[in-house]
Amino acid sequence: MAATAFMLRRAAPEASSIIPVACAVLAGLSVSALALTLENAALPKLMRGVLAGSGLLVLGAFADSETLLRLFSFASVAFGAALVLWLARTSQKRRHVSLRLAALYAATLAILCAYAIYLVLVSRDLMIADFMTYRGISVMIARLVDARAWPLLFSATAESITQDYAWGPALAPGLALALTQPTSRAVYTFALLALYAAPALLALAILARDLARRAGVRLPLDDGRGLPLALAATFFAYPAAMAVAARGMPDVGGLVLTVCALRLAERLARLLALGQGHDARIAPMTRRVALALALTLFAMFAFRRWYALAAAGIAIMLAIEVGSVAFSRRARFRWTDASAAGALGVLTLLALSSPVIVDWLPNLGAHDYARSYAAYRKPLDVFLHQLGDWVGLLPALAALGGAALLWTRSADRRLLRLTLGSAAIAAALFLRIQTPYIHHLYLIAPAIAAPVAASLMLAFASRPRAALAALAALGAITLSPLAAALNPLALAPIAGLPRAPRADIDELERLKDWVDQRARPDARVCGLGSSYTFSGQLIGELWQLHPERETRFRPKTDVKMPDVDAVDGPPSAGLKVCAVIIVGDPVQTHLNPDDQQTVVLPSREMLTGQGIGAKFRRTGEAFHLENGVSAIVLERLAPLDDADIAALQSRWRAARAALGD
Repeated sequence: MAATAFMLRRAAPEASSIIPVACAVLAGLSVSALALTLENAALPKLMRGVLAGSGLLVLGAFADSETLLRLFSFASVAFGAALVLWLARTSQKRRHVSLRLAALYAATLAILCAYAIYLVLVSRDLMIADFMTYRGISVMIARLVDARAWPLLFSATAESITQDYAWGPALAPGLALALTQPTSRAVYTFALLALYAAPALLALAILARDLARRAGVRLPLDDGRGLPLALAATFFAYPAAMAVAARGMPDVGGLVLTVCALRLAERLARLLALGQGHDARIAPMTRRVALALALTLFAMFAFRRWYALAAAGIAIMLAIEVGSVAFSRRARFRWTDASAAGALGVLTLLALSSPVIVDWLPNLGAHDYARSYAAYRKPLDVFLHQLGDWVGLLPALAALGGAALLWTRSADRRLLRLTLGSAAIAAALFLRIQTPYIHHLYLIAPAIAAPVAASLMLAFASRPRAALAALAALGAITLSPLAAALNPLALAPIAGLPRAPRADIDELERLKDWVDQRARPDARVCGLGSSYTFSGQLIGELWQLHPERETRFRPKTDVKMPDVDAVDGPPSAGLKVCAVIIVGDPVQTHLNPDDQQTVVLPSREMLTGQGIGAKFRRTGEAFHLENGVSAIVLERLAPLDDADIAALQSRWRAARAALGD
């Protein structure tokens, strides 16, 4: 406790003492609980762990902030890897490769590849924003691998655990790109489908199978039995999950971790609900499951930040499940095992989260996502319209009906409660922060897809023809032209169908050639705008039109401009290095313009020739994009200096104040 409090106070002397004290108390109570509940033979190991941890904390207390972050990042990764290896090595189950499951995986991957090719080619899809972010990180990883910069790659990956875009999801695709072509979208997409999408679909199907078993379906224990129907139903119930992955987003991989966490939480609750006796066998199993669950919950957070809300939902539902058992059993409850499991879980999460704590604690306000992302909240009618496009009313009603059927037919509802309850909690927590985008719906994907697939498996056991007809009808509603016909009434989703191609691809090609001819590291081309039609990021992402032209280490010739006031702050000093600025006309925003003055203000000044626009002139060149948007080219007449940027930021603050911020 003393070492924890001392280190955190040294790391963030200006921060509130609440978090250092809370972490110290949690650590102390957890170690005390373990000391009281573990067998005597385990106490020396506990003592060695406490001494090693305290020594690491004291050592970190005397390090500077950069060294401290690097120290705890490496320690966290090493501890997590060691824990995984220990759990695998000491597992009592002998794992074997199921040929049936391997064949099912291969077939699933082949279907997803065909679906991705169709979706991307028909849409002539152009990756932007978050879709391009992880592809860019993967390309960077591939180049580091090609350069044999292993220390830099390892340190960057370990330290990124504290960032909103951790490198973990891009690491495996980056290695695949390094073995082939670093800029290939085909290889990148195949890696996402093989490593994330196909396993996620299998994980959801396994969850559905488990729910069906608890509702009375008699299925053999062989891993592959009953899964083909569940796979098809899962895909048809929520095709947007696979469509987002096919377009280049790795977030779908978090569903594997979510399903693992749900099954581990159910197993832990079941162990703690057992009657007294057999302590020599049950106690170690309980502790192992608690360690595995804590590791999985942290892995969800490390994979993508917002999966922490799913982890919170699972933890809350587990606490409710265990609490209800404890209330009913009272003195006959396994209090010792529950205390040990909770203590191990807390200590594991604290150890794994140590780099995040030491990095965030000095400036917690920067990670107040409810405040920072308030600009992303949309009106209710807009959100409901998006849900119609992403999920559809008929599949949502099918999920609701499937959940009701499972509830009435199941003798053991624990896994169903965990699945539905954790999804509801995660959704409620996310809505407290912002209105979700399509990839954020992975938080509730298990509650959408698994009940539908499980109820169809239930129906198939007694009426196979009716179940197959229902499956075909579901596929027609979500993945056929019928979906587009039903979508205006919000009955069916269109997210699983190809989007209409951009009408301005040829003009974007011309913009790409124009930028390539003029942009240099000392004379950069910048963009002002943030819509899908035109954005500052778009200029830097046009390389994907001709990835074969990319040189191995192309110097940066563009500048990323801030987009959202609450997240990015005022217009940045990066404007000073822009020799050419391309501005969307009319001014392009993707949120309420009041929340994007960092885009609106400099764009207006450039278009009107006022403020910073007085130091630029129109060249007469313009690129005519879709939706009536023009990208106006302006070139610099005189350099912007610090006074110009300070004055622009002052006008930005005045504009924000006038809007009531």
